[in-house]
Amino acid sequence: MITGLYLARQGIPVKLFDTLADIPADHRAATLQPSTLQMLDEIDMTSKLLARGIESPMFQFRDRLTDEIVAEFDLGILKDETPYPYVLQIEQHKTVAIAYDIAQKLDCFEIQREREVISASQSDVGVEIVVRLPDGTEEQHKGRYLIGCDGGRSITRKSQDIDFPGFTWNERFIIVATHFDFAAAGGYRFRNYVAHPSQWCALMKVPGEEDEGLWRCLFPAMTDEPDEVVTSNEWIQARFQECYDFQESYNIVHRNLYKVHQRVAEKFRLGRVMLAGDAAHVNNPIGGMGMNSGIHDGINLAEKIGRVWRGEADEDIFDLYDRQRRPMAEKYVQAQTIQNKETLQETDPEARQKRLDGLRAIAADKTQHIEYLRRASLIAMVEEANSIT
Repeated sequence: MITGLYLARQGIPVKLFDTLADIPADHRAATLQPSTLQMLDEIDMTSKLLARGIESPMFQFRDRLTDEIVAEFDLGILKDETPYPYVLQIEQHKTVAIAYDIAQKLDCFEIQREREVISASQSDVGVEIVVRLPDGTEEQHKGRYLIGCDGGRSITRKSQDIDFPGFTWNERFIIVATHFDFAAAGGYRFRNYVAHPSQWCALMKVPGEEDEGLWRCLFPAMTDEPDEVVTSNEWIQARFQECYDFQESYNIVHRNLYKVHQRVAEKFRLGRVMLAGDAAHVNNPIGGMGMNSGIHDGINLAEKIGRVWRGEADEDIFDLYDRQRRPMAEKYVQAQTIQNKETLQETDPEARQKRLDGLRAIAADKTQHIEYLRRASLIAMVEEANSIT
């Protein structure tokens, strides 16, 4: 949606195909990094997002074995580098809805819902896709370029035979939402990562549908139990008692179980077809980088398409998109999210202590603290990508 909005604001006709009838109000990503807020300011989204989200400058790493705060990081320390020295906690579907509200007012923007793209091909002069309608009939659509933002199972990527190397984590992740106030009960920040060798967990606050405040709790399912067991009230309440033993039972507003992958496409551009977001790279959610890096992909690419459209650059600039974004997905998003997860789940006592002591040292040293936050907020990634020519 954001990529389409950025294109349409440049006067480029864009047609967006969505398999769903409406924007899904489910519990997906919910963190916008400072670097992303700066980008979205260019398309008049940030002020609207701030009005609906929760500003969260602080986040913690905790050790459940010792019940201590290992390290606390403060994005406020970046106030001289960014006008947004905090992350914004806001559900993904609200971000999409704000982008759509702006985009639908533009003549160049068109969205077709309940349209499943089932194939894509390209020639020297354009691209063609086939979409399936709800009644089973099919339509063909032609364009100048095709951007696949169609997720980890991307039809766009598969249609071009682009490999998607990487791996899938053994455990499943379950996100559970509750109204219980962990900040008041346990001194938690609005983002928290809790290390434990057998049952680590993570916790963050989001606005909720009525701005009532919801806490999302992330638990790994470390066993081979069936999905129906892991999503049951009994299993979930048992994890709460292990990780957040503040009361006997928690109200469960939502639960979502899924598998987690770490993969990066072998190329982000093939001729007139480009990949962005989860179609190009997928990662575990610890650190709030997936949605943000996808937005960065889309804006980077849309800016380059605009330059080609206006005759300011030739199509070789799309290779620059690949050179800028693919290595960054590997160096920052993949590396940081894998490191975050391994820190939380480390089982070897000596290695575990070394990881946690490393976090303590980084948080205690101002220079290291700043550099860590520049990477975590993707500010360093944007700067490095922009330096690549």
